[in-house]
Amino acid sequence: MFKDNQVEVVVIKEGNSIIVTCYAPHYLMESLLVTARDSVDMLKEMGLISLTIGYYTVYDEHAIDEEVKSLMKKLEMVERERDDLLEENAKLKGTIDTLGISYEGREVDESNKSSIQSSESEKEENKKKMKKAMKMEIEHLQSSLQSKTETLIGVEKTLIEREKEIEQLQEKISLMNIQQLKETSITLRNDQPTKYMDPPKGPVYVAIREWEARDSPQLSINKGEKLEIKKERTDGWWLARSLDTDQEGFVHISFIKKDEESELSTLESLELFHYAMTENVDIPKIKEIKTRSNVERASLFLSLIKQDSVLLDQLRTKEHGKPKAIRWYDDCVQLTSPSLIQCQEVVSLLTYKHTNIFIIKSSPNVVCDLLPVFLQNEKVKHLRIQDTQLTKDCISSLCNLLANNKSLIDLFLYNCSIDDKAVADITNVLQTHNNTLLQLVFFNNPRITSVSAQSLSELIINSSALDELSVRGTLISFDGILLLLESLTINKNITLTLDMKDKDTCTEYHDYNIIKNRLIFL
Repeated sequence: MFKDNQVEVVVIKEGNSIIVTCYAPHYLMESLLVTARDSVDMLKEMGLISLTIGYYTVYDEHAIDEEVKSLMKKLEMVERERDDLLEENAKLKGTIDTLGISYEGREVDESNKSSIQSSESEKEENKKKMKKAMKMEIEHLQSSLQSKTETLIGVEKTLIEREKEIEQLQEKISLMNIQQLKETSITLRNDQPTKYMDPPKGPVYVAIREWEARDSPQLSINKGEKLEIKKERTDGWWLARSLDTDQEGFVHISFIKKDEESELSTLESLELFHYAMTENVDIPKIKEIKTRSNVERASLFLSLIKQDSVLLDQLRTKEHGKPKAIRWYDDCVQLTSPSLIQCQEVVSLLTYKHTNIFIIKSSPNVVCDLLPVFLQNEKVKHLRIQDTQLTKDCISSLCNLLANNKSLIDLFLYNCSIDDKAVADITNVLQTHNNTLLQLVFFNNPRITSVSAQSLSELIINSSALDELSVRGTLISFDGILLLLESLTINKNITLTLDMKDKDTCTEYHDYNIIKNRLIFL
């Protein structure tokens, strides 16, 4: 309550609402009423439900609600009356038309109609007022809803960003778990030759003593050497394969013992894990692991295959029929549709011995990631990319690396969606920045047309290092072939490989006898 000599204000709070009652002398009432009416909207936003000044009710939410309800009822009654009158009028008009009463005889009806229309006009006016009030309320609700919607959208965007961050963190954690599986493999690979060997399919034993073979069927072994038992015999001499040298022969059971810990190699566990997580493996336990988070999958899988030998055999059988993503040889590594984890493994295990790199059926992103690693290695001499789409980014990366590489001597681009623009970029960098590449093969790239003949001709003429060029499986036509043949008469060191279908074109060339020894048709 507030009170002074002239004005008394009573404020009552009910929950979140406020009721204000004001008492003042008569000569101040008008001024207070004007001020209150100007401020009523602000007070309503603060929760005002009733405001009275003297005997004047400035605002009363309950009274308004009752008035609205009363007006709605009146509106309904008026609408019903209007509908009845219209229906009655229609009946009267029908009767008049039937009796053939003249237009002049309807003047009284027209007068009544004017009266009805006047009444209807008032009703429509009241209806418009009600609609206007309801429209204002709807607009207020829409504004409130829009504000809440914008807030929710902001929250949703934040949640999406958080989900992405969580996925990235889970991927990192998963890779860390996989790294634990890789450590042993990396250590062994760094110490041993990189000759590719199949993972063991039979039981694994370890040599407990050194043995020198006395005849050819026997296998020499060193103490601690791991052996896969391929066949057990009753005479005690078992057929074994060395997991260190990949050689086979017979060893006596007294020289070996079961190697429980190393029966499953770390490299094989990596390959099986990738296969189980990426392929549709119809094994309930594997399906259950796939439902777990990235953080749990690797450790659960490793624990499962160590405990369940039957499951391990099932996975080995299924995985054996699939092409291996990574194959290691003495001087070569072959990647076929590798995963991110497998690419990281290759990068970590790559040594100076790996002079040959094959990338097969891979994604453009994998190629862009791997090319810098491979071509910055000064020991890589042969690069083959096959059945892989090379995008503009891939070609750009390849050209940048060719400009600085001094070791690559063979480049095979086999079914890589190479087009005329890519050919122009590659041949340009080879002419201006590279003098080490000896063999360039564009095989089975039908997007290469006669437009590329000019670029290839300039490469043949200006290259001081290139000695073999292949354009088999392209769409270079008659005129383009003739242009390449002409360039061979200038550079007498390069051999050109063409399709068999181009032989007739070449034999008709006027200088064919001069260059025929440097033409190969396949």
